[in-house]
Amino acid sequence: MSYKIIILTVFISTFCRLSAKVAPDYIHICPGLKSDCLKDNIQKTIPHFVKGVPNLGLIATDPLQVDYLKLDLPGDLKIEFFNGNITGVRKCIVDSVKYEDYTADLTVNCELVVKGKYKARGKILLFTIDGDGDAKIKIKSMIVNTKLFFEDKVRQGVTYHEIKNIKWTSRFGDKVSFVFTNLFKGNPELSQTILTFLNENWEQVVDEFGKPMVNEALKLTLNVVKKFFKKIPKNELIA
Repeated sequence: MSYKIIILTVFISTFCRLSAKVAPDYIHICPGLKSDCLKDNIQKTIPHFVKGVPNLGLIATDPLQVDYLKLDLPGDLKIEFFNGNITGVRKCIVDSVKYEDYTADLTVNCELVVKGKYKARGKILLFTIDGDGDAKIKIKSMIVNTKLFFEDKVRQGVTYHEIKNIKWTSRFGDKVSFVFTNLFKGNPELSQTILTFLNENWEQVVDEFGKPMVNEALKLTLNVVKKFFKKIPKNELIA
């Protein structure tokens, strides 16, 4: 009798483990993976997903914490960015989504704000800077085109629809503004002159300064997305 109870207990516990839903409740399946449904689902999912999924070990991406970032840029410009965060991902607008042949194409438009401390030394455009202070970058429109390549992997009898590779391009659809304190140590007048020049020539500045920083943030965010697909069974995502 006790033997039968043990077998039954093992069966029930195994069944419960296999049948337990892993995906958060806000994740819904789109039958046939039609673009309109995917677009609507992803738009509704973003505000929830960016809060993180602690039980799956997924960090929050809005605000996205950037503890330390070092960039070596053209013109022998070296920048250290620390104690920072990036906000605005929760309000990203999904422009288009398409899934076909294990490949997804996603385009989003985001308004982002980057804040933190910085140290910078080197040349940017016409100026040589030697700065150490507070940084703030306001991005009114950043358009990100992402291509995700999937593959099915089976682990312990469960199939997962994992991301094997990600490619993306980004561009700024509107003006980017900069606020940096103490761009030239001990000379507030020169610091303000440089800052004014940077904001007037923002299109050149973002290519050398803003874009590399935001691309690092994109890497962090997309890595969280990659981990998500690695942890959620395929049958909870695709019908």
